[in-house]
Amino acid sequence: MPSIDVGEASLFYEEKGVGWPVVFVHGIPTDYRAWSAQIEQFSRAHRTLAVSRRYASPNPRQGDLADSTVGNNAADLKGLIEKLGIGPVDLVGHSYGGFVAAYLAAYHHEMVRTLVLVEPAVSTLLVANQKSASQLLALLLRSPSVAIAARRFQGRSLVPSLKALEAGDLGKAVELNVDGVQDWPGAYRKMPEETRRMMLDNARTIAELRTEFPRFTAKEARRISAKTLILNGESTSLWLRKIGDLLAAAVPKAEAVRVPKARHFPHMENPEFFNEKVLAFLGGAS
Repeated sequence: MPSIDVGEASLFYEEKGVGWPVVFVHGIPTDYRAWSAQIEQFSRAHRTLAVSRRYASPNPRQGDLADSTVGNNAADLKGLIEKLGIGPVDLVGHSYGGFVAAYLAAYHHEMVRTLVLVEPAVSTLLVANQKSASQLLALLLRSPSVAIAARRFQGRSLVPSLKALEAGDLGKAVELNVDGVQDWPGAYRKMPEETRRMMLDNARTIAELRTEFPRFTAKEARRISAKTLILNGESTSLWLRKIGDLLAAAVPKAEAVRVPKARHFPHMENPEFFNEKVLAFLGGAS
């Protein structure tokens, strides 16, 4: 598998096929392997590249992840596209990787032909400043069920998973993270062994959730000029579903799709439906 130096980091990526380039960007706690159910089918008509972000396996990068911000990951992605000379690309991002993809598309229009956001975890659309008590209260008054779902993720998943990570209990950190984002106790243990192994390999990337997110509200989302497809699992948590709805309303050329029989990992949970919808979207943009 090749790698490329993009300045601050060296990124591994899996590449297959020829045609218009499609770049896949994973979320937390996964890596390029998260797209294994897409690579074969997409590569029949596209040059497909599944990238491992700066601290994800198998990138041999050390550090405390303080520099693995949305902005820095977007700069890495920009560097990869430029170094390979493949822009503009069809860009597909999941969860935290969806935030990275949206950020790149908003500020570097020339890099992105079409944009696919899969369960994008752009939490600043709900609360721009997540340290602001008044903004948190405003969310509770505006959308109580969404606020309660977000609070449940924070209390039962985010905070304890970061504590487990600090204590060196990687297995517990991943289990808490995945069960929380799936909003389903026991979700991690029900995943295939290969998927669990990949997630354990990337346990330390959970620390990216400790970094400060850039301001990205509906105003910034309106900067995205690329034709955009937003996918949420039909059974995903309310706060993630709300983010998808807000993006679909803000991005000028956006459409939204619910993926049946799926939660936060629709590309892995229902790849047949996911692949059909995304390939049709990319074909319609050609």
